[in-house]
Amino acid sequence: MMRAAAVVALLFARAAAADCPPEASAGERPGDAAEPPPPAHDQLTLTKATWADLPGWRDDKLAEAVRSFLASCTKLAELDDSAPVGADGHGGIAKQWRHACAAAAKVKDGDDAGARAMFEAEFQPWVAAGKTGPVGKLTGYYVQEMRGSKTQHGAFKYPVLARPSDLVEVDLTPFIRDAHARRIWGKLENGEVVPYYTRQEIRKGALAGKGLELMYVDDPVDLVFAQIEGSAKVKMEDGSTVWLVFAGKNGRAYKGVGAALKGELKPGEGTMIGIRKWFNEHAARFDEIVDQNASYVFFKISKEPGAVGSEKVILTTRRSMAIDRAFIAHGTPIWVDAHAPNVGKTGTSPWQHLLVAQDTGGGILGAVRGDIYWGDDRDAEELGGRMGGPGRYWLLLPKGVTK
Repeated sequence: MMRAAAVVALLFARAAAADCPPEASAGERPGDAAEPPPPAHDQLTLTKATWADLPGWRDDKLAEAVRSFLASCTKLAELDDSAPVGADGHGGIAKQWRHACAAAAKVKDGDDAGARAMFEAEFQPWVAAGKTGPVGKLTGYYVQEMRGSKTQHGAFKYPVLARPSDLVEVDLTPFIRDAHARRIWGKLENGEVVPYYTRQEIRKGALAGKGLELMYVDDPVDLVFAQIEGSAKVKMEDGSTVWLVFAGKNGRAYKGVGAALKGELKPGEGTMIGIRKWFNEHAARFDEIVDQNASYVFFKISKEPGAVGSEKVILTTRRSMAIDRAFIAHGTPIWVDAHAPNVGKTGTSPWQHLLVAQDTGGGILGAVRGDIYWGDDRDAEELGGRMGGPGRYWLLLPKGVTK
């Protein structure tokens, strides 16, 4: 990677011009065409709250959230005591989290009362608000399942590509004071960093002959959804299961599939379920629609089963959430008050649970914007594909972290 200041400055100028989002290890979701763009320059405001302010706080099975939080503690343990937590240090410093992590490690599995006592003793809740207030948008995601083969034959003709060796990623945070965790992607060409190939160029063979094919899958819609979600579970021809996780992206502007289908979908069909149905009925128009999204996600094979978030920990079903790292630090427990779809039937129901910020996403932008990880089963696909609506959340910060 080039680290020269001149290259970084050039990349930042291009990012500013494109309003480039943070790294998207959780993919490029969401696909709903109805989602409004995030405020160009949002701002997080935190107001001190009490535990009684958190709706449903005493009803959650908090021991489940402790396991998720402990996964983040393994990453916090790697930091020096004085290291900032979060892109701009908005989570304090690592030392201020040590006592909470130690206390969490003492909570026994299934001890919800003990977990609640631990969180109340170690943390202070803060209601989060953006420029437009405390109500934001909460969506869901899941692990896309695909069918794959090691060789290209028959229906298995759609390649899953590994990260190219010439793909450059630059974290701007050490160089730009207000970079807010932005990362730029491109390639080196004649000593200059230039934009990487678009999705259409890649589809037409820009990376052919480079040996990047990890496998071949039999459904292009599954592959697009895997790129949106940022991870996949692949059932291989030989009966084995392979897990794919995010390895990089081309850095091109993202356009959700739902947005590309604007005018084609009826109201309420901008979910992944509705989009899949449209593609099944209009297969000949697949490339025309999908190529409107210039962004392209590359994968790598994971050695461990499970989806891996941008915090580099395995995500916990219904206990991990993707957030905008410009405002919220990885590892932050977040109390969520939202509505989730009813599985197998229409409508939604109140959903109030403690999650941990362990992932990011290209479409997850704003101070009050979250994406709930639902897992890798059929219920998860329905929940992740249908969820999208207003919600609120409270950040839980160690009592030593003041705002």
